[in-house]
Amino acid sequence: MLKYRFFIIIIFIVYWIVLGVYTPTLSNNFLSEKISIVLEKALWRKSSKEITYQDITLDLICKNNHCDSEIWGFASEFNQAEHQGTVTLTKSHNQWILQVDLMINPDHWLLLSGKANYQIELTKKNDKVLVGNYQGNFNNKLLQGEASGVIKQIYPQPLTYHKPIQPQEHPRLLFRKDDLPNIRKKATTKIGKQIFNKLEETLNQTVVYDGYVPNAGYYAAGQCFRALIKENSKQADQAWTVAQKAINTSYRRLFELSPVVTGIAIAYDLCYSYWDNNNRISVSNWLAQQAQLLIDGTPDRGWNPTAWSNWNARARGAAGLAALAILKEPEGYFSPDIDIEQLLTIAKRNIIRYLETAIGDKGFGTEGDHYTTEPFILTLFPFFTAYYHVKGENFATKNSNLAWLLPHYLMRIIPRDNSYPIPSYGRHRHYPGGSLFAMGIGSVPVNFLPGVMWGFDHYWGENGDQSFGIKNSLDAIFLLVNYPKNLKIKHPSKIFYKVLADEKKGFYVFRNQWKNKNDFVASIYGKREHLNKSWSFPDAGSFRIWGLGINWAIAGKSQKKPENENIIIHKNANQLIMQPIYFDSKKDGSGIVSLQGKDWLRSFAVDYSNISGVPGLFVVVDQFNDSQNYHTWVMNTQENVKIDNNTFMIKGHGNATMKGTFITPQNINLNYDAKNQRIIAKGKGNFFVVMTVQKTNIPNLKIINSSLSSQVQIGKRIITFKDKHIDFDID
Repeated sequence: MLKYRFFIIIIFIVYWIVLGVYTPTLSNNFLSEKISIVLEKALWRKSSKEITYQDITLDLICKNNHCDSEIWGFASEFNQAEHQGTVTLTKSHNQWILQVDLMINPDHWLLLSGKANYQIELTKKNDKVLVGNYQGNFNNKLLQGEASGVIKQIYPQPLTYHKPIQPQEHPRLLFRKDDLPNIRKKATTKIGKQIFNKLEETLNQTVVYDGYVPNAGYYAAGQCFRALIKENSKQADQAWTVAQKAINTSYRRLFELSPVVTGIAIAYDLCYSYWDNNNRISVSNWLAQQAQLLIDGTPDRGWNPTAWSNWNARARGAAGLAALAILKEPEGYFSPDIDIEQLLTIAKRNIIRYLETAIGDKGFGTEGDHYTTEPFILTLFPFFTAYYHVKGENFATKNSNLAWLLPHYLMRIIPRDNSYPIPSYGRHRHYPGGSLFAMGIGSVPVNFLPGVMWGFDHYWGENGDQSFGIKNSLDAIFLLVNYPKNLKIKHPSKIFYKVLADEKKGFYVFRNQWKNKNDFVASIYGKREHLNKSWSFPDAGSFRIWGLGINWAIAGKSQKKPENENIIIHKNANQLIMQPIYFDSKKDGSGIVSLQGKDWLRSFAVDYSNISGVPGLFVVVDQFNDSQNYHTWVMNTQENVKIDNNTFMIKGHGNATMKGTFITPQNINLNYDAKNQRIIAKGKGNFFVVMTVQKTNIPNLKIINSSLSSQVQIGKRIITFKDKHIDFDID
């Protein structure tokens, strides 16, 4: 009997040991923060010939295994609508079971709708990844498949303390009512007076109700802000006259409507105590209708709901701001059929998707500088600010891509003749300059702010052109409200590295210093993603080089033609993408990056060390899979160019020059297109190009073996290409 009992005990011990090995251990807070779950082939529809299935992503918020009852879904391959539903969570052994009921909504392009329900079983693969399966149905069709999920930090991040807004509490969007005395006091300081004077100058501008960016809403907001600061109702009356005309104006597209909605929403918030109840109701009702319209979109050419499109950001930012302006207003202020909380949630979800898809981890936007920054200054910065005050959640969290937006542009600015341009990418070849900083200072985290404010002060502030970056009334309002008090600015080199790498998008910037117009800034865009249904240029591997007061390698004309970029010409250049395979950087701003395309590799190297005897040394190597074929190398410039065999010489003002030498191909056909200011090199095989920028004598190049395995010496700097990247050494 004792032996039998001993045997049973041994069996149980072995059983529990084995069970402990093979059963996943799950912490008590297994489901926490934001959970995004992908259900494979969980939606279906009939096409012309067959049934097609699409995945859906479900988002819910959980804390310590307790989830909100609300769940949202999005399926970009199915349609562009948001799908709202409910979820219940139960725990069974090592699994978490979610019961989801979802309303699948139509959009303008696909009217198909219906109810879906899913039972999802998940287990934890690691700290951030969930695995499992689901079964359910949509429109009476049984569905089942794999489920996978990720656990993300809740974003935007809730504030540690936030005082909820009260019904009819205004102002609330750019600051709270309790902040008003301090803002009035700030307007009396030296800086405050200068900014307020700029505001008054903008109120003398012509009011525009048409065009790509109508300023009527901004003008009304400016008058309301002035009325609030000066406690003068006359300005509020003027604001009402403009606002009334603006809301009765027909706009061509949602594109033009969105900045008007932004301005009117802010004017409504600031003039709330001055406008009578009938006027408030009139504007509130209009804002509710516009929020609905900007969320739904229009099924015509004037609308692009794609997550990463600037149209989406511009429209949904305005919709969200309008919703925040009229949240908790009394019954009768707008139609009870309009669910403002729901519209706000949908706007927020679209804006988060825009940030996740369009903007890289260090602030580079895939649609280029103009189409990236424009929605920020027109609608997004106001939305982020208002969401912070009304909902108590912060989009500009530390090291978020939003937090990096202004530091990113600070990295690229070089003063030029009382202007502050950047070596730009994308359509229109520019960005909004000081306006971006005036509007965006409130979205810069405190750890970055001293360096960003150094740039603002030296370019547009008291030590700059003293414009304060103000181009319209909204710029002035945001700057005055958010201008930091008692901040000790610091040189950017004390805050930021001189090399910026946006790894998500494949964009790299190399800067030597922040001093003056002679600073060097070089960049290259790897274009890791080709995103359809948005602005995309043939710029995979395209580089820019500025330095010594000259723009040496620039963007060509604002046209989607390969020859307007500094690339290797390909037939399908617009769809090309490249992946970074090597990256190295130095404290002085020098660095090397290699980018791998489908059939060729480009390595780009920058050296500011002066070891070569010049302040700027730049090397480009292009290695092809088909090295026996002919290829075309292009670089756009804006200075005087002379060609001599395998070299080009660019002469700028002040004795500054760039000399470029093609080490390979040996039989290079090198020309300069004077009409388009473009250097064109054609040759068979790989390209190895060395460029030096200097004001003194041009150093000699010593070349050993003119091939891709060449060793090139300039001064004491030795340049080679090996292991798929350029390498710098010292003699």
